[in-house]
Amino acid sequence: MEENMKKKYALLSVLLLLMVIILPVLAACDNDSGTTDSQGRTKIKFWYWGSLAEKKVYEELMDRYMEENENVIIVPTHYESNIYMTNFQGENPKPDVFFMPDTDFLSWADAGIMEDLLPYCTQEELNSVWPKAMDEYYYDVETHTLGKSANAKLYGFPKDLGPVTLVYNETLLDKQIAANGLNKQDVYKLLDPRTPMTWAQFTQLLVDLTKDQKGLSKADRIYGIPYYEMDACLYSNNANYFYENATKQGIDNNFIQAIAFNIQLATVYDVMPDADFSGSTDAYTRFLSNKSIFTWMGPWDNADFWDYKSLKYNIVPVPYGPAEGAQSVSFVGSMCYGVSAKSKVKEEAVKFAKWLSMSKSCQELSVSLGQQVPNIIEMVNDYVSADWDVQPANRSVFIDIIDDHTDSLGLYAASGKQDMVSGKTRALYYTYDSTWRTNLLNYLNTSEAWKMKSTEDITNLLINYRSQLQSDLDNMNKRFKN
Repeated sequence: MEENMKKKYALLSVLLLLMVIILPVLAACDNDSGTTDSQGRTKIKFWYWGSLAEKKVYEELMDRYMEENENVIIVPTHYESNIYMTNFQGENPKPDVFFMPDTDFLSWADAGIMEDLLPYCTQEELNSVWPKAMDEYYYDVETHTLGKSANAKLYGFPKDLGPVTLVYNETLLDKQIAANGLNKQDVYKLLDPRTPMTWAQFTQLLVDLTKDQKGLSKADRIYGIPYYEMDACLYSNNANYFYENATKQGIDNNFIQAIAFNIQLATVYDVMPDADFSGSTDAYTRFLSNKSIFTWMGPWDNADFWDYKSLKYNIVPVPYGPAEGAQSVSFVGSMCYGVSAKSKVKEEAVKFAKWLSMSKSCQELSVSLGQQVPNIIEMVNDYVSADWDVQPANRSVFIDIIDDHTDSLGLYAASGKQDMVSGKTRALYYTYDSTWRTNLLNYLNTSEAWKMKSTEDITNLLINYRSQLQSDLDNMNKRFKN
């Protein structure tokens, strides 16, 4: 009997050991996006970011996809934007489908972790989307060349194009017009969606709208604008941080003029919070709490703004500077849906990413929820139609920024006005990392540039930084290309 008991205990020990070994494996398999769930559905691991409003949008999009594809279950992971890439970098294996911002695309495409998506597409599908959106995610690994070319591969489907421009709080604007005795018709004439303001006109408008605020405390007063986007500022004065594929620094006279304009909005004209106060409240909070007449927005901000039922707002093109050849050129942010080159469910992952980017079903829902302008070109007329009674009324400005002077809506031909509105991909897209930009901003901060009033002082400060910017670009290119 004692011998039988020993055998039973031995058998029990073996079974327990097997359970210890097998259960974690089964659990790992169940959590692995490369397997099916208990109902036999293919699991696709999807990483994304966004505000709470954007998160709700994507929850609806994922639900819609799973309704249309009952053999699939999406396993989402949502992060705040400021920690997304840090977590992505540490994640191995990578999720099957993931957000990849344009600012990080170059280094990750070069690293070989993203699947070439070109074999999964027809030419008709590729042609249905804005060229500016699709062409951005081609890359030739051999020549380190961004954009569409003979040997380039397609490493992402565009999530959207994010044209960023000025938005104004219409209720607050009207209040300030009345408070300062301005002519409402004259003010709104400057806010023409087809005729961008010059920097001089915009500055004077902000000065006129905030005259009654002089003498009030920083916390109590209304500002014209909470900050000025640096990329849009440079681009709209025919300037840039660098030239020749980010190999030559760009601190020239146009660059200096643009940075001086930006700084002096606060230090000379007092229409923007100064360096000591600008960080006390974020721009959106300042705008939504009626403490700033203008701020900056992209199409995705509608998902948040529409929740503020009392907010009346509209958009206008970015003002442009006095440099020769300058026009209204805002920056266009973007993101793509990448697919892991090592995904175990690659076919289904690509299908999901393509649906998010190019299907009418997804685009119609995403646009209706205030997430984006449509990727699909033929949907644009419906997007800007007056029959769609949503804000902003001047939605056509978003399209002007991304259509590269093609007058895709025919509005300039109809009005007889010159198309001076366009957009350019933000600068970080063209570089392997952001060290050069971080160092530039740190230099401006530590040298107290944002407190300078004198154009001469700002000029000397930037001229002295030319060699450092060139060195940062040289080191970056040497580090990644060799």
